[in-house]
Amino acid sequence: MVTAALPVAAEAAEPITIEERKTAKPVLPVVPVEGVPLRRFTLDEYHELIKIGFFDEDERIELLEGFLVSMSPIKPPHAYAVDCLLQLFASLLSRGEIRLRVQSPISIAETESEPEPDLVIAKDLGIAYARRHPHPSEILLVLEVADTTLVQDRARKGMVYARSAMAEYWILNLADESLEVYRDPHAPTAGDAVYQTKLTFHRGETVAPLAFPDFEVAVDDVLPPPAEGTGD
Repeated sequence: MVTAALPVAAEAAEPITIEERKTAKPVLPVVPVEGVPLRRFTLDEYHELIKIGFFDEDERIELLEGFLVSMSPIKPPHAYAVDCLLQLFASLLSRGEIRLRVQSPISIAETESEPEPDLVIAKDLGIAYARRHPHPSEILLVLEVADTTLVQDRARKGMVYARSAMAEYWILNLADESLEVYRDPHAPTAGDAVYQTKLTFHRGETVAPLAFPDFEVAVDDVLPPPAEGTGD
């Protein structure tokens, strides 16, 4: 995380405006800081920063446990997998009362977090989502596609989702060509929240979400095609 003051105009010695900040070079490099107490943001403060235009429109940021976290650029295999997942789960829409959300926020007040998962199946609350993002109790399945973000998706995001008692969390692991399924969230009074059950599915296997036990998802249908020369 970064502990850096906003750039100051040299002559006036006053803080520059938000628009000027967007084009100014940062005073300090963006580097992680270990062993330094960092100031967390509340969910309301994060929403206020968005409201006043603090972030660039194309800046990919999410709030995790009060910290602003930069999101990795989306590479073609990642985008392809998200497209496949969306097309697959779109068939559930005919059952009614659900909504598919792609790379859109979930507001988690319990942990001062607002992650932006690759795919969410939420209860359909109609126009309520025009005023706010879904809350954990309204989420049926949360899914991340992981390539370079696998460690964070397993650890930090897994803990955030488990802490908020989201019943099921999937990670489509592009590096290992597998689908990791996490269930049975547990949030102890002391220590990190965890999912007590982890299942791993590979090519040739299928799994059904807890919320839709009759809806089989084939791992092959959501992974990018095997690389040439792998023998698959």
